[in-house]
Amino acid sequence: MKKINYTVLGVLLLAVSCVPSFDEVSVLPDDPGVLEILVGNANGKLAQENAIDNEQKIDTVWVKDRSADFSNVYLQGNFAPGCVVEPLDGAPKLGTYGDFSIPKKYRVTAPSGNSADWTIILDIYTPPVGCLADRWTGAVTCTDGIWASYSPASCVGVKTDNDCSKLKLSFDFWADASAPVVLELEFGEIDFDTFTGDISLINDVNFTSYGADMTFHAGPAGTYNASSNVLNLNLKFSGYDIGGGEYYPFTVSQN
Repeated sequence: MKKINYTVLGVLLLAVSCVPSFDEVSVLPDDPGVLEILVGNANGKLAQENAIDNEQKIDTVWVKDRSADFSNVYLQGNFAPGCVVEPLDGAPKLGTYGDFSIPKKYRVTAPSGNSADWTIILDIYTPPVGCLADRWTGAVTCTDGIWASYSPASCVGVKTDNDCSKLKLSFDFWADASAPVVLELEFGEIDFDTFTGDISLINDVNFTSYGADMTFHAGPAGTYNASSNVLNLNLKFSGYDIGGGEYYPFTVSQN
């Protein structure tokens, strides 16, 4: 009997020794942080990028699907370990469809009890296009759209007044060195669905070549394509019969 008691006592001591003391218990996670917010609709998860501002507690979710309807999507989230999330001010619960067309707030609480109120913003991702004028500065290729064999021998673009929306395009019309032409072009706002936009000619341009006085007239002057880096000029033209049309086409591309 005494042997059995010693055995029970040994087991109890072993069990107690396996219980960690308070000094041995790890510190509870204290970070009420957002790691990533995921956006989905009836077609599944949407392509996106998170821009997380940990100081301001704002996560801007840049959605790459420009057709997404933010009034009917759902959110899921990845948070710091052990966090609990509570919607604020009527925000939809995570995982349920709701209207996220305006910013929504959520309280994220870490296991330690430390909490932070986060603002979640959904917006359409706008790819960076840089300086438009820089795409056609320096030596470029200008192709005559009426008579390709008379395309300019030299064509150079210069950004105007460090303005990314303005470009001076200089070339010899019909490859005639005695007929220099300088077009002052202005780029309109880009359409991020097509990466294209309109071009305007700021001033009339008068010049003479092969005995004919000609003019490129100010006004709408074609379009640009920021994906292919091509200017599709279509300049209103007078002074020479180019086959019945009043617009003279040129294509300008990077060398």
